[in-house]
This record gives sequence, structure tokens and C-alpha cells, in this order.
Amino acid sequence: MMHENEELHQSGQEVSESGKYVCAAGELTELQKGDHFPDCPESHGVTSWRHVDHEHLTGDKVEETGSYVNEVGTQVNLKEGDIFPESPKNNKPTAWRHIENNQSS
Repeated sequence: MMHENEELHQSGQEVSESGKYVCAAGELTELQKGDHFPDCPESHGVTSWRHVDHEHLTGDKVEETGSYVNEVGTQVNLKEGDIFPESPKNNKPTAWRHIENNQSS
């Protein structure tokens, strides 16, 4: 599977992948391919959005400060600008997912 660079999307841009997205204020919304990213549901101003389900690989740059978990359940806290680390358990490359503050499944 090819791994895309993790990017933040801005209000008004076209959605290229259907799924759940979270804005900078932490508001969650479901969008479909072809939709346009809305303004922030909280502030009603332009905001950035990121796909909730994307994985980040060891060596990728952290775009959002927060807690991340890898496929074996190891949790780390990372800051924007950090680099995603190898798995602390086995020192091998791994995939990381952002842990939502208020998960709604």
C-alpha cells in the first residue's frame, strides 16, 4: 500500500478521501469525496482538517501535538515538529495513529 504524506487540509479545499475528519478545534465530522472542507463548526472561521484514520510512519514529521499509539498498543506523546519514532518495544519502524481526546466510534 502506498503511503501518502500526511497533510492538513484547509476550509474550502476539495475532499479527496471520504472519512471522518477533525478540525483544529477538535470538532469531528464525516465528509465524502468531492465535498469541500467546511469552516470550523465552533468558530465558523477558516480552519485546518486532518483525516482521523490516517497512519503516520516512523520517520514522518509530526504535524499535530498529541498522543499517538502504534499497532502493538504502545502510546507516546509527541509535539508538532517531532519525528515519529521506531517502536519503543522492539526498535523497529512502526505505524502510529493519533488518539482522539473525545473519541466517538
